[in-house]
Amino acid sequence: MSKKIVEQAGSEDLADPLRRTFAWGLGLFPMLPLLPGCGAGSDETDSAEQAQAQEQTQAALSVGEGQARAPASVSGVFRHPGLLLTEDDFTRIRAQIKAGQEPWTGWWNTLCADRFSTLDTRPFPLPAVYRADNSKNAMYVDIWRAWSLTLRWKLSGDTRYADKAVEFLDAWAGTLKEVGTVPPGSTAHDDHTFIILAGIQGHQWAQIGELLRSYPGWAPESLKRFQQMLLTVFAPISSSFLSDGRIGSHANWDMASLCGAMAIGVFCDQPDLYRLACDCYAGNNRGKLRSFGNGAIGHGVYYMHPGHFGQWEESGRDQGHSTLGMSLGGNLLEMAWNQGDDLYGLYNNRFLAAAEYVARSNLLDDNGKPYAMPYVREHNPSQPHTALWTEVNQSFQHRRNAWEPIYNHYVNRMGLAAPNVARMVQWCEPNYGGSSDDVWYATLTHRRPAYAGPMKPPSGLTAQLRGERVVLSWWGSVGASSYAVKRGPRASGPFTLLGTVSANELLTYSDMPPNGVWFYQVTAQGTGAPRAGSNVVRIAVPGESRLSMPLNDPNGTGTVAAVLTSAGTWTAVEGKLLDGATWGEGRRNDKAIVFDGNKAGLQLPSGLFGDLDDFSVSMWAYANSLRWDSSLFFVGRDAFSCMFIAPKAGRGLRFGIFGATHNDAQILEAPWFMPIRRWVHLAVTLRGTTGRLYVDGTEVARSDDILLSPRQVGDQVAFLGRNWAHPSFDGRIQGLRVSAGALSAAEVAALAK
Repeated sequence: MSKKIVEQAGSEDLADPLRRTFAWGLGLFPMLPLLPGCGAGSDETDSAEQAQAQEQTQAALSVGEGQARAPASVSGVFRHPGLLLTEDDFTRIRAQIKAGQEPWTGWWNTLCADRFSTLDTRPFPLPAVYRADNSKNAMYVDIWRAWSLTLRWKLSGDTRYADKAVEFLDAWAGTLKEVGTVPPGSTAHDDHTFIILAGIQGHQWAQIGELLRSYPGWAPESLKRFQQMLLTVFAPISSSFLSDGRIGSHANWDMASLCGAMAIGVFCDQPDLYRLACDCYAGNNRGKLRSFGNGAIGHGVYYMHPGHFGQWEESGRDQGHSTLGMSLGGNLLEMAWNQGDDLYGLYNNRFLAAAEYVARSNLLDDNGKPYAMPYVREHNPSQPHTALWTEVNQSFQHRRNAWEPIYNHYVNRMGLAAPNVARMVQWCEPNYGGSSDDVWYATLTHRRPAYAGPMKPPSGLTAQLRGERVVLSWWGSVGASSYAVKRGPRASGPFTLLGTVSANELLTYSDMPPNGVWFYQVTAQGTGAPRAGSNVVRIAVPGESRLSMPLNDPNGTGTVAAVLTSAGTWTAVEGKLLDGATWGEGRRNDKAIVFDGNKAGLQLPSGLFGDLDDFSVSMWAYANSLRWDSSLFFVGRDAFSCMFIAPKAGRGLRFGIFGATHNDAQILEAPWFMPIRRWVHLAVTLRGTTGRLYVDGTEVARSDDILLSPRQVGDQVAFLGRNWAHPSFDGRIQGLRVSAGALSAAEVAALAK
């Protein structure tokens, strides 16, 4: 291991903890100068800035066929129209209607027969809209009418419908000044749900404006006035809520605000709003300490079950709110996709995992009963949810326009299997309508021809060690009838067939191999199945060392750690001393990291814990004094989803892990606080659901009810000696070790010598 120079840095200079390989590059590039805001400055300035922005847009779009455009999160330049629908989409839909193809022709006829798409109508704008009274219904209806009229224009070319739609937008732009929950003087309780109203209806208005912006009959000053209305009435509510970084509300509050910020950001050429939505969904803190709400996909999917089943944050609340999350999520991800940002594929298709879970939760088996679903308890955001909500309201959930964007991206565009989402599409399509939460005519606008490409290999294979079992999960392929699960001694094989899983079953397999290092691969079976298999995954049974960080020689190894990669090779990574952390006396005539009890810390690289279920962590620590809720060790997505070791918390020395704030914590707690003024060896192990806390090689706490693991709470942020907000540890630390798999009591005792 080579000698490294330790870099002193302040917390404001934290390296980006999301060091992932994103195709769309969020956080990997500096923020670009913002394009001019709509309506800012004098007319002459506006004209010059708009011309400049137009030139930038044309330059960004002037790429040859087959060349990739820079994602808008990087370039700050937008494709128009480029929210839920692009011009290519309309070309495709018109061709299907002209050819008499279904379901497009049927839904086109439904649109034309809809009383909300006729020309004998007028807008009913209001100066203020409140969610607690009937004023909101006037806006709901006018959005529905304007959207329907705009679709009729885009698909028929009849400008009368564009003129009528513009009439609606102009009327509201010249009238609406406020969106709230309760009107002044009302005695109704203000539950702040105007935040949801601003996000959902703000994004719906922006969808209409985005399609009409190319209509020559919409006067530029009228377009500008409508943009200004969105930027002053709707956008500040969504952006303020997202910037707050709280988890005190359910996922739909965030999802609504994400849709509002993204749609208005694109329509009004505001890269800051667009990037805010992308960052908050991805949980990308751009190197700053901040937390995210439940709309961040890492929080929205509270728990990943085998088979890539993603338990949605609201699944224990009710299915109406869960399906709303799918509706808003599909809209959000499709908008980003049309701007070159692949949020659909983020974290191994994590949103698809949620969609498959929520869809299955709303389907009925052959006996007309809800399916048995895996569920782990969660306390989120203000009350515990101990079981899945199983009352399926078919008159409501099965009318949502939620599933078409999800189905048509993952299945028809990408060739991935999503059997539960596919069933929901078939079940819901005949019943669409009735909710102001959704964008109407989703089948007409989003349905794509069935995937006709070659069958793809299975993808996204993962392997987790849980007790004696290796649990595999993967994504299936359109057209596959079954999947062969194989194991081998090397990444290159040879592989031995373990078993076959039907495409109709949950795509997971549990193996109990002999001790050793093993490699797994899954291949598709069926007509046209490819010879290539899935990605190959490696796992060691019953475990192996993952990280060794001596922290005892500032002139040698310094803050460098030896880390085992997923390929099974060792590499060196380096931590960073923060805010006054320095070197002091160690245990055995060596050195240790000194933390000052104020802000000092050691930032660890991300990616060290994120794939671990069973695990062990240990270290040596010397406390000068104890401070409430300081941390020796802190790893997680943010302050709301993490694991930690606290020398003084609750009634003793504590290990805790939670996925939805401290109310959700699952803990191991010694009956006393950490000893002070001497070196102490601390270790935590997790095997299955059994966690153990050791002090000086002796078990001092145990729980058989630890349901969360590092894989579930993330590791975008990792520290020694400090946590999110409390004073840092007052003392010294050295000898950090992390293992995949749970060490035995004897192995822990050996480390404590």
